[in-house]
This record gives sequence, C-alpha cells and structure tokens, in this order.
Amino acid sequence: MKNIVSTLIIAVFVGTGLSAQDVNAQLKEAQSAYKSGELQNTRFALQQALNEIDRAIGAEIIKLLPEKMGNMAAVETEDNITATSMAFAGLFVSRSYKAEDETNASIQIMSDAPFLAGVNALLALPSFVSDPNQKRIRIGSYRALLQKNQDDTGAISWDVQIPVSSTLISFHCSGIQSENDVTEMANTIPVEQIAKFAQ
Repeated sequence: MKNIVSTLIIAVFVGTGLSAQDVNAQLKEAQSAYKSGELQNTRFALQQALNEIDRAIGAEIIKLLPEKMGNMAAVETEDNITATSMAFAGLFVSRSYKAEDETNASIQIMSDAPFLAGVNALLALPSFVSDPNQKRIRIGSYRALLQKNQDDTGAISWDVQIPVSSTLISFHCSGIQSENDVTEMANTIPVEQIAKFAQ
C-alpha cells in the first residue's frame, strides 16, 4: 500500500510540476524522510528540489538570450525550460527564432549533455583534414565547433556547438548562406553569462 501511495504522489508531482517556492518544502520533506529512514522518499524529495532549482536557473538563462538574431525574432511562446532527473539529469533550455522568409534558428542549452565528450574530442584534434565542412571557431572566449550542412536540395544549415564546463550550448540556423553571418549571430549568445549559471 505504501508503494502505491508513493507512486501516486510521484505521478502527481511529475504531472503538475512544483513551483519554485516549494524548494524549501521539498528539502524539509527530504530531511524528515531521511530521519525516518525512508531513503527512497528522501531521494525523490531531493530530486524535486534540484529540479526546481534547475528551472529557476533556466528562467534566468532565458532572460539572457537575445530577442533577435539577424533579421529573426525570438518566438518566446516556444521558449522551453525542462528540468528533470527522470529522462536525463539536469537542465534543458531552448529558444527559437524565425523570420518572415524561411530563415530560422534555435539556441539549446543542455547540462550534462550526452554528446559533450564527442564535441570536446573533436575540438582537441590537431586538424579537421577529413571534413572541410567542420572548423574550430571562437564564440566569446570559448572554443566552438562549426559544422556546415547541405541537403539534397542544396539548402544550407549550420550548427555551432559550444562546450561550457559540463554544459553544451548549441546554435542551429538554416536559410543563411554566409559563414560570417552565422558566426556574428552566434557571438550574440551571452556565453560568458550563461557559463556563470552552468558551473
């Protein structure tokens, strides 16, 4: 019976989410559960408190992101902040940009990104002899990986991956021909300020 009740409580928390002011309540619940020897409930309450802290950090990061990228405006109704310890541990923040033509872009910030090690490994290589569409660039004071992609129709898109500690900042755009335009837009991402939250 106790397991059924715990499962129901978990489902309610996951389904409805918790407000930021519930962090203290979750910490008190964790402390109480720990004193009672209920380690599973302790873990759950601590995870919920950490999720709320991650959501608060995500809200601060969203405020830092530019409202325009070139001729594209942010689509703030599509802003996304996800903090969970269920699907993956950590924080995911994204913002989309669109113009009246087909040009679009997005910024994604993911803590503990599973492919972060791969990006760091590519940036550590002495050269990209095998792939002329990849190169190292600087975004602010951070090294980044720039990838040019072209589909079967000839449409070009770009990806910029910026590792910051254990967080990966990704910038994607399509409908833009010039590499210089892409790097100029990527340089409007306040990486140094995001890094303060990401550490």
